[in-house]
Formats: sequence, C-alpha cells, structure tokens
Amino acid sequence: MLMTDEAPAPPARDLSFVIAVMKRVEQRRLYRNLAWLVLGTAAITALLFLIMPYLTPALTAVSQSIWPLIIITTVAGFSLVGFESTRRALGLRF
Repeated sequence: MLMTDEAPAPPARDLSFVIAVMKRVEQRRLYRNLAWLVLGTAAITALLFLIMPYLTPALTAVSQSIWPLIIITTVAGFSLVGFESTRRALGLRF
C-alpha cells in the first residue's frame, strides 16, 4: 500500500454515548454498594438487638472502672488519626 500525506483520522467516538454508558455503570455500582451497606446495617442492628439484653448488665457492672480506659483510648485514637491525616496532607515521612 502506498503512504498518503494525510494523517490518519482518529477513531470515531460518540461522546454522548460514552457518557451515557459511564453513567449507567456508575449507577449500577452505587446501587450495589448501597445494597451492601443496607444489608450490613440490618445485620449489625439485628445482632445488637439480640446481644444487648445480655451485654448491658455486664457493661453496667464494669462501667465505673472502665471509663478512664475508654477516655484514654479515645484520645489516643483521635490523636493518632489526626497525626496520620496531617502527615499525609503535608507529605511527611517518618
């Protein structure tokens, strides 16, 4: 075949079709993720509904002595999350 001086034309694309297909794919992913979230929330709710009548008396009995540990753990966790977020935002390496 002979070479021509003209540059080959780019492949034809229908941008509106591509956008419509991408929109349907994203909606499908959204619905699938939403279904998993609803199912997980329902399962955790049912589990807590079954467990809490037995767990509440035990938590009430130990709650007086465990509060300092809960507060210290919460402060340490929030501090760690804040430190890690700041480190990533500023691009620091440790």
